[in-house]
Amino acid sequence: MMKTIQEEMAANGGIYPQNKGAVSAAEVARRCSYHPGTLHKERYDGLRQELQDWIDALKGVGVVGRMRVRKELAQRADEWKELYESLVEVHRVTETDLMHEQARVRELEGELGRLREHLTQHGELKVVPVRPTPKD
Repeated sequence: MMKTIQEEMAANGGIYPQNKGAVSAAEVARRCSYHPGTLHKERYDGLRQELQDWIDALKGVGVVGRMRVRKELAQRADEWKELYESLVEVHRVTETDLMHEQARVRELEGELGRLREHLTQHGELKVVPVRPTPKD
């Protein structure tokens, strides 16, 4: 069961996904379908100590405990919110740039239309190259 709990924590970003993030001997007993009082019997002293050592080691690796989990999740939410707000700002700037460029395209298309109209009004023009091409 301890391996399962570690795998669940690894899959959940270092936070125990059940019991509001609190990992305790009672929680491990509950997950193993044992009565929580079982671990308080004398014959389970070795198991209880091993379990407590494992929980202490787990606290060093992941985020364990209700208040720690709450703070960690709040911090992660703030980081995501900050990222979202910066992406929104970049999107706004990009949209503004796009609108300016679209206006410029419309302006240039209008100018192109006027130039084409000017060419059609004056008929065929004689176009002479500035530099004569060398003859073979």
